[in-house]
Amino acid sequence: METNRKQIVLNALLIAGMIGFAVVARIAPHPANFAPIAALGMMGGYIFANRKWGLSIVMVAMLISDLLIGIESMELRLAVYGGLMMSVFAGGMLRNRDNKSFFTGVPVASLGSSIAFFAISNLAVFAFSGMYTHSFSGLALCYINAIPFFWNTLAGDLIYSGMLLSAVRMVQIYAGHESVAVRA
Repeated sequence: METNRKQIVLNALLIAGMIGFAVVARIAPHPANFAPIAALGMMGGYIFANRKWGLSIVMVAMLISDLLIGIESMELRLAVYGGLMMSVFAGGMLRNRDNKSFFTGVPVASLGSSIAFFAISNLAVFAFSGMYTHSFSGLALCYINAIPFFWNTLAGDLIYSGMLLSAVRMVQIYAGHESVAVRA
């Protein structure tokens, strides 16, 4: 019984720490779109056996930081949240892999997550911002104008996911565990 209580407390501290790190990193000065939110989503998807915890980390961190930063429109926020949810599923796909496929899978999953976020969030900008005419040329212009932001997103996702997931995996290897999936 004591072990179960200890595991619950450790899980709660881990989740709170991940949310706190995400909020602070998001509100601190940084290049546009260079933030650890997607990487923490990948980490949550990798660590927790139940995806609801990884999704909760991303959503709560975004909600808290959005309340501090400000919300431009509900439609755009929902699209951003939806795009970031893809990172949790990408992290979940890294579970139960051998070391070689894990370490090659992290950048691939991060790239996929970045592309999904780019596609979803910019489709919402096109649809709801009023900045672009609702035509094929408007859609193309929206995605072209978003390319500089994509490079920051990709760089942030690759760097943060590489650091965070590699650290978790190295602890896993050092501790001799086959999986870090936490039953929470």
